[in-house]
Amino acid sequence: MVKILTVCGAGVGTSMMLRLFAQQILDKEGIEANIEAADVASVDPKSADWIITTSDIADVIRGADEKIIRIDNLTDKVGLRLALLAKIQEKAQ
Repeated sequence: MVKILTVCGAGVGTSMMLRLFAQQILDKEGIEANIEAADVASVDPKSADWIITTSDIADVIRGADEKIIRIDNLTDKVGLRLALLAKIQEKAQ
């Protein structure tokens, strides 16, 4: 099972939307995941396989560059799906 954090400034808006979208994508693909929404101040990059967030938030998360999936168009579910599945395939290899 993969562990994913969705992150925004306060942990209640963008991160919740990204959590919902990521869960829908992974459910459709049959991939089990634990996805949690969090605020940027409480993120521990070591606690997740991947972190989904926007570029402005990603720039302040230290030590997680290889784990970050940057999503700047929050309505682009296709882009999120492609980025998320690419990371999953990368980990599987």
